[in-house]
Amino acid sequence: MTSVTAAKRLFPLAFAALVVVGAFTASASGRAAGVHFIGGNSRVVQGNDATVTVAVKPSGARCSLAVRYKSGARQPGLPIVRAIASHATWTWQVPSKMQPGPARVTASCAGAGRATKRLTIIGQIIPPKIQVVKTGWSTRPYPFGGAGVSYGIILANESTKRDALDVNVLVNFVMSDNRLIGSATSHIGDIAAGTRHALGGEANFPGGAPIARLEVVVKIGHGGPATHTKPGVSAVRVLPSVSEPQWSGSVEGEIQNDSASLTLRSVELSTVVLDADGNIIGGGSGFGVSSLPPSARMFFKIGNGMRPIPYSKVASALVSVVPTYLHSP
Repeated sequence: MTSVTAAKRLFPLAFAALVVVGAFTASASGRAAGVHFIGGNSRVVQGNDATVTVAVKPSGARCSLAVRYKSGARQPGLPIVRAIASHATWTWQVPSKMQPGPARVTASCAGAGRATKRLTIIGQIIPPKIQVVKTGWSTRPYPFGGAGVSYGIILANESTKRDALDVNVLVNFVMSDNRLIGSATSHIGDIAAGTRHALGGEANFPGGAPIARLEVVVKIGHGGPATHTKPGVSAVRVLPSVSEPQWSGSVEGEIQNDSASLTLRSVELSTVVLDADGNIIGGGSGFGVSSLPPSARMFFKIGNGMRPIPYSKVASALVSVVPTYLHSP
């Protein structure tokens, strides 16, 4: 048998094999094309519902859904559904503590094939929560009548990802019989994520001020993205009153604009004064207006709230700054 003759005899067999393989490939391709995603979420926040819909041919096929999250965990309780009018739909709740990141969603339909899509799980935006860390006050009877109270509070934003914005603070002055003798309110524009804020103030009473404790109520207006641009504070010192050196007069220091590009337009200032044991013995507040360019510094002075604090007890002060920046158009 010549090589030509052998080739002629093998050609029909080879052609038949190619036809069989081609038919199998086409069949597999057709089956895969019988299922495809046509609707539903591409992103979903932890704890919320997710929905996906697939188109199925032939209609009436029984379909199952598998969801595998980034951690490797699988979504439980997904039912087998029958495709109606060539569509199959699933809705489920993503666990609130499921790891954020990409999830793999696979729909499989008997006699039609399967399809896979990606679903991104988004971490919940956890609202900021303010914790009252410490409170304290000093009371001073005035020789001309009445009394003054200097108070201080340290607040902590426990969220590491959200600023607390438009914060209103109510301070009730409570007597030993649990009745209120007075109240004071303050507003804080921004308590940055993961930081502590020193809030101080002063209240005056026509008579005595037998305060047993402070009752603090904090209301957050809303949350915002964490900000990391803050002015620096240095050279903080507490000075006595010029006319009454036995009492405190002011908290002074320097503010640095640490932003590389933004001009500091104004600042909200507040301070808490501490004794040698770290106890709060009062506090105050102030406001500064300037046009402080990047990498520049300016002097600040807080006088409000200082008069009732005995200067002999003063050891240090904490100062908090809420900045407003001038953004170029």
